[in-house]
Amino acid sequence: MKEDTIKILQTSKILGLISKISIYSLVALIPIFFLPWTMDVLDFNKQALLVLLVFVAFFAWMLKILVSSRASFSFNLVYIPMGAVLLTWLLSTVFSLWRYGSFWGWPLLVNESFLTILCLLLLFFLIINIFERKDILKVAIVLISSWLLSAILGIFQILGKFILPFDFAKTTSFYTVGSANSLAVLSAVMLPLLILLIISARKSLKIFSIVSAVVGIVFIILVNFTVAWWIVMFGSALAIIFGTQRRDSFDVRWLILPMFFLAIALLSGFFKVQIFNASSRPIEVSLTQKASLGITKNVVKDNVFLGSGPGTFIYDFSKYKNTQLNQSNFWNVRFEAAGSKIINTAASLGVLGTLAVLLFMGVLVFYGIKFIFKKGSSSKVKIRIRSVDVSEEPIAEKQETMTDDSLGIGIFISFLAMAFGYFFHASNLTLDFVYFLLAAAFLSFVVSGRRDFVLKPSSVNALVVTFSFTLIFIFSLGLLILGGQRYVAQTNYLKGVQAWQEQKVDDSLKYLEGAASLNPNMDLYWRELSQAYLQKVNTEAARKDLPEDQVNKNVQLFINNAVNSAKKATNLNPNNVANWSILGFVYQNLIGTGIEGLIDLAIDAYDKAIELEPNNPYYPNQKGMAFVTQANFLPKEKAQEKDKILESAEQQFNASIALKSDYSLARFQLAMIYKVQGRQDEAARELEQAKKLSPSDVGLAFQLGLVYFQEKDYNNAKNELERAIALNPDYSNALFYLALTYDELGQKQKAIEKIEKVIFLNPNSTDIKMILDNLKAGKKALEGISTSGQTPQPPVEEAPLEKIPDETPPNKPK
Repeated sequence: MKEDTIKILQTSKILGLISKISIYSLVALIPIFFLPWTMDVLDFNKQALLVLLVFVAFFAWMLKILVSSRASFSFNLVYIPMGAVLLTWLLSTVFSLWRYGSFWGWPLLVNESFLTILCLLLLFFLIINIFERKDILKVAIVLISSWLLSAILGIFQILGKFILPFDFAKTTSFYTVGSANSLAVLSAVMLPLLILLIISARKSLKIFSIVSAVVGIVFIILVNFTVAWWIVMFGSALAIIFGTQRRDSFDVRWLILPMFFLAIALLSGFFKVQIFNASSRPIEVSLTQKASLGITKNVVKDNVFLGSGPGTFIYDFSKYKNTQLNQSNFWNVRFEAAGSKIINTAASLGVLGTLAVLLFMGVLVFYGIKFIFKKGSSSKVKIRIRSVDVSEEPIAEKQETMTDDSLGIGIFISFLAMAFGYFFHASNLTLDFVYFLLAAAFLSFVVSGRRDFVLKPSSVNALVVTFSFTLIFIFSLGLLILGGQRYVAQTNYLKGVQAWQEQKVDDSLKYLEGAASLNPNMDLYWRELSQAYLQKVNTEAARKDLPEDQVNKNVQLFINNAVNSAKKATNLNPNNVANWSILGFVYQNLIGTGIEGLIDLAIDAYDKAIELEPNNPYYPNQKGMAFVTQANFLPKEKAQEKDKILESAEQQFNASIALKSDYSLARFQLAMIYKVQGRQDEAARELEQAKKLSPSDVGLAFQLGLVYFQEKDYNNAKNELERAIALNPDYSNALFYLALTYDELGQKQKAIEKIEKVIFLNPNSTDIKMILDNLKAGKKALEGISTSGQTPQPPVEEAPLEKIPDETPPNKPK
């Protein structure tokens, strides 16, 4: 019996050690962890690590309870807001605009997902029930060490000294915490803890804390992020206030340190004094608080209690963004997060979720104020009594008490600083992890006393615990298996994207198909796959090494695959405007293949995209281009029908310009409509306007030169065509019309030079050689070649209107 008891104790000790090591590993790794095998190298991988180690720690803890037949729980008020947060997150996920994305995260916000919140709450629960007060200093040192490493690396990054061997890391926008601003926020959050450790820690820890504080303030100065300076001000002010309240616990002369940081923060954050100018400082773009609030108000009107769903702010932004944003350089960017964590929570989780989050903060603040003010008086008496005795032992005890008090105060102020930052800055997984870690560490520090329970083998409690453990184990095992499949799918997706960028269409298809088969619920994979199939349609149609019947069969197969993949994406996630945009694009590019009804399908898809993102000029422009594509494939005998279709296209381009007056692409397309309709003056006006908006666009320069040539304004035609050649020296059509323009202006030698280059670029064109013969003979270039009054044909067939020029659909900010 005694041996069995010893084995049980040893097993329990090992299991408890596994739980603690798992949590220590998370604290050490989360701020610095990344892997290069997925598209999202940071938060996606951090989430995978979080899920794995939290469940390992949780299962080891539950096994320890079953093995030892004993359980010890810390009971306090925080379980109420914890349950509220978990419940509202779950309900919001169930009623989300995209349940799958709200549960898992990526490609939505990983830190907002239900899975991430579940793991963070489990981590919080484990820390307050496993860690003793004596362990908290170790947790703090591990956290500081991990953050310090990320900050040192961040200093190298911002100075352009890239020491990591990965291509994606060789840029000033890469930081292991997420971004330069996020790392600056985390550095500002760590400063109060470091200040209190510097004040009261012993020599080795004091030196370590001083070095860490110096590194942190240097990084904040280099980034010079206003919100980070606000957090430094907030944390330093609290350190001074609480330090004054607990002046019996440490030497108040050290309060000059937070005063120093407060002064620096006031100079940089309030008075905007730039201490150091880092030329490589990254520029990060985020929504303003005003714009974020405007979107959130509209979301709450639609779903006041639960919002749009965790991580779905990008859909809210698409639907409710202000048209004023169209006049900026970021008009085609979809912002995936609001300007602050709290505003983002209000939009995604509604009133209930926001109240739950604020209640969680409030309970921690309650315990903190109680610790600082109530315990301050009792601690003060305790120290006075000990100071009467001059023996060495009480002095040592006093020093230990001072260090403990300072640690608790430092953790609490850092927690408050992070909570304060949530009102002014968006978050990510690392920041949320540190937030919950600080909250749990502080609660473990200040809340003493746990209730012990004995589980008798035949008791109902033992049966309930065993049954619960079994259910949780099965659920978690399934979760880990699905998570593993998602991870492998992500690696395939990255390989597919890389192959696409290298123009290896077949390899790209293989990897994207693998990703979609492993994770068939991800709309992104099907959306990307449809575009790869569409490219394959073009390559197969151009093949000459196969019989025509086989080519047609292959083309039809890839057409079906392209359409089905795009439709699959919209079925999986009908609230994602990108899915409808790509579906419309697929239908639009298949117009002219002989399939009936494609134009109607394309228009329906673009209409759905406009419904989801009504203030984006891209979609009416694409809709107009779909009409132009239809018109291009109509035979000459349907001229009247073609005119009506072009009128519909004109309406769409004008609608696009109404949303964005400086939209050069829409003005260009409108000019092409005018040109086809014979409205040359209006075409020239629109092209001139487009030229002002996009002076480096070679297609615009060519089209404007062509309009002037047709109007016989040869001087302006020369200027525009020369500008096109300057932008692209091998632009055959621009060279062709420039040669004809030179001929009209009597500059025969220049005309000969340009035609000779056209022949060099297009050696099989017989008409061009006849033009060269005319020029060398002193004749008009087109003598005997074209009928007077007709526009001469260029050596290369002019690209369809929808190909000149174009931009990609709106994207998330990088």
